[in-house]
Amino acid sequence: MSGYEAHTFWCIKCGQRGLDIQRKVNHRHGKHHRKKLWCPWCKMEVNHIECRNDKEVEEFKENFAAGLYKEELEENLGTICKSGSE
Repeated sequence: MSGYEAHTFWCIKCGQRGLDIQRKVNHRHGKHHRKKLWCPWCKMEVNHIECRNDKEVEEFKENFAAGLYKEELEENLGTICKSGSE
């Protein structure tokens, strides 16, 4: 696709690669942008980290291994549980 590039999204719950999204080349978000997507591994909607290149993927993997997303995940899952119980 001309004028588009694939960005990968990585799940903060399981650390696996989620769905790719085609973005316009001039459509830029900040580094490690979050987007709530369906995770095919976890079978639920959870925040994913957008990675535009291999360097950002490696940074995500290092951050995930270090547990940097655990607190964010707990907040995210707490919101899902609360909204599901109402």
